[in-house]
Amino acid sequence: MLAFVFLGKQKTMETVTQKRHAQVQQLPLEVKYRCENGEEFQEKARQLAELCGLSMAAAQILLSRKIDSENRIKSFLAPSFREELPNPETMLNLDAAVRLTLDVIQEKKPILVYADFDVDGLSSGSQMLLYLKALGAKVDIYVPNRFTEGYGLVMGAVEEILKREVHLLITVDCGISSSQEIARLRQAGLKTIVIDHHIPPGNPQQLPPADVVVDPAQDGCPFQAERLAAAGLVWMFLVLLRKRAEERYPDKKDLLPNPKDFLDLAALGTICDMVPLMGVNRLLAFRGLEALERSTRPGILALKRVAGVQDNKRFSTGHVGFGLGPRINAAGRLADGRDVVTLLTTTDSVRAKSLAELLDRLNEKRKSIEDQVREICIARIQDDPALLEHSAFVLYGDTFHPGVIGIVAQRLVERFHRPAIVLAPGEMNLRGQVIPVLKGSIRSVPGFHIADALLALKDHIVSGGGHAEAGGCTILPEKLPEFEAAFLSLAARLLPRESLARRATVDLQLSLRELDLKLANELQRFQPFGVGNPSPIFLSQGVKVETVSSIGNNHLKLRLSEGNCFLTAVAWGFQGHPHLRKNEILNIVYQVEVNTYQGVSSVQLSLKEAFL
Repeated sequence: MLAFVFLGKQKTMETVTQKRHAQVQQLPLEVKYRCENGEEFQEKARQLAELCGLSMAAAQILLSRKIDSENRIKSFLAPSFREELPNPETMLNLDAAVRLTLDVIQEKKPILVYADFDVDGLSSGSQMLLYLKALGAKVDIYVPNRFTEGYGLVMGAVEEILKREVHLLITVDCGISSSQEIARLRQAGLKTIVIDHHIPPGNPQQLPPADVVVDPAQDGCPFQAERLAAAGLVWMFLVLLRKRAEERYPDKKDLLPNPKDFLDLAALGTICDMVPLMGVNRLLAFRGLEALERSTRPGILALKRVAGVQDNKRFSTGHVGFGLGPRINAAGRLADGRDVVTLLTTTDSVRAKSLAELLDRLNEKRKSIEDQVREICIARIQDDPALLEHSAFVLYGDTFHPGVIGIVAQRLVERFHRPAIVLAPGEMNLRGQVIPVLKGSIRSVPGFHIADALLALKDHIVSGGGHAEAGGCTILPEKLPEFEAAFLSLAARLLPRESLARRATVDLQLSLRELDLKLANELQRFQPFGVGNPSPIFLSQGVKVETVSSIGNNHLKLRLSEGNCFLTAVAWGFQGHPHLRKNEILNIVYQVEVNTYQGVSSVQLSLKEAFL
């Protein structure tokens, strides 16, 4: 039986939530530890703890993440540009891209920046637009429409661009898979630069026929291991652009814009695009968060205000990932991503306030639509246990909104621990004719590389691409059954049943009495957290639930005990969990936080799992 379904009406949120928690408890929980338990590891951790004045637990966590010396710990806790930033001149083709751009500026010929409509693309495009304008360039930006044009550089957009006066097109966060489109531009006499971080298609890699291709994922690039987001890649472009501009115009050196003034925008894309926050990405996120804290950019100030994070003294990846990012994404998902560029580049505070409020309203609408689609999908999976016999999901609804299917696919992966593709109806321009298609967003788990999978399934799709963990594709409606069969077959080969077990990856097992403010404050210094540097996770066994109370619509607040030690915990989205009851003795998986109320700080746990 195939997992392809047309989904019907929605069940109530409460019923679905209770069934969801019941389903979770039926899945086995496999606990995996990041920290080793051998004598050599423990001795090394003790030495690091003593040398750096850390708790044993903090030293073990750092050591498990290969931060295994005093110098590496210092660099990790306080990364600096002097020590951590690699020479951008060594990035393959970056210097050629910079020199071509300066040539066009010097010739006073028009430049068009083409940016994708997600946070990474919009923050990348905004950086490029602002910096080139500051250099005196004649420059504009083009943001494609998700609904009428779709992802990336597409032929419909190319034909629109050719109606304009453009000498140089610079794509950011897209273009690496657009060989036909770039060939058309070159045929018409346009210069093209591709600045992208997605994996080039084909084996061997098939690069587009641009004048310059800057993509660290291409073969032979020394930056390949850094896994930069487009926002970080563009920021490196600005660093080298500044250097080459200084060389050309030494008398104007003091007038050139400083790339560090764009770190707030670079951090937005770096954090929201889920790249590993280690190495250069950690440096950009760490210093970029500081820049976001003190940013005077009207759009950032207005966005922080509507997200309710303007008064935070310590800006974190959570404020970006759950506050600013969703509002920026909402424009591209439901309306026009160009509004975000206007917000991030305007100097008009009144205009910024109006646009930020628009994004806030769009985000509320997005959440409502997302909730509906997600709960329909979860209800359908739970009502048909046969769907869980497959190693992946392929879910389509003729009323699904294409702007939320990526988020829904991610939620399904988090809940059911297997790849998921969610599809919605759409249209595309194919050889001059507008035809109906299905737009799909895919999210994955380790062991199922989406970009590779789409390459293997190329005969079943119109187009597609992405990373290891996320991607998208376009399918003709009549091709969906055969695509689904091939997708599920591929998932079954790559992901045996035992690899789909529910997992909790924890750093250490601790007792509640070991969770003091010293440790909690040390863990805060490990920020920014994200892919590659996850927030530390702990396991405690035999914990008693003393009290349980509801907070908000779907959340719980608990008082937990172990002997004579008592701690408060919050459990977001855990309303209806069968084991979170008064006097229950259970095991918990959690993060450690510092909760400050009326000037008094205490340890608070944020629950991730609760099981017997």
